[in-house]
Amino acid sequence: MSESGPQLEDEDLWLTVNEIASELRVNPATVRLWISKGTLPAKRAGRRKLLILRSDLDRMLGQSQSESPPGGYLPQVPGGYRGGRPPPLSRAQISTADIHGREAEPGEMEQIIAGIQQADEAWTKAQAASENAPPDPGFRNRLLALAQACDEQGQWLLSAAQTTGFEWTPLQNRRGMVISHELRPGATRPGPAELWVEFDRAVQRLGIALEGSAMYSVAWAYRGLAEVLHAITDALIADSAKNRR
Repeated sequence: MSESGPQLEDEDLWLTVNEIASELRVNPATVRLWISKGTLPAKRAGRRKLLILRSDLDRMLGQSQSESPPGGYLPQVPGGYRGGRPPPLSRAQISTADIHGREAEPGEMEQIIAGIQQADEAWTKAQAASENAPPDPGFRNRLLALAQACDEQGQWLLSAAQTTGFEWTPLQNRRGMVISHELRPGATRPGPAELWVEFDRAVQRLGIALEGSAMYSVAWAYRGLAEVLHAITDALIADSAKNRR
């Protein structure tokens, strides 16, 4: 059998995960995710090797031209930034950035990628709620949702950092980033002023970590931001309890 597998009578070819990743300029982990979700059919050849028909790959790519990205998750690095204050973060700007599959146990990468995807979705939802929030009493709940989303980001990125096969790709120009409009420096932010100073510092530390190449640093920066958000939320709960007395 050649590296690309046996050639069939109808000129169809078997391709490996690495061959597809190289051809499409994506990561092997992304191809495995398509397979695990059933988007891309594959057959197992031995315990680790997966083979995919060229026709199945072409069919998936043809469908993706008019639908969402295969598997629902293609990590992206934001483009078009031209300096000045960065815009509020979006899922593409503050997520897993890029994942490179190398050596990992079958199913291990897919599990972590799925966890990161869920964390990204939780962050995107919480961020959007904070970005477009009306002036209502839901501020505390929005902070709590952001804190929990940061916890999830930190947890799964730490898992990825501890697993062979994952690599953080630095994001550019993240220093000075703004989480959301209602949480921007200078905005009216209820709660202890000293905690909001710590919040701004935690956001800055996260931005610096995102520009680096250490996934551990990104994970711990998320967790540090989560800790500050939880502290602010606790303070708001305490204030609310005092006011009811």
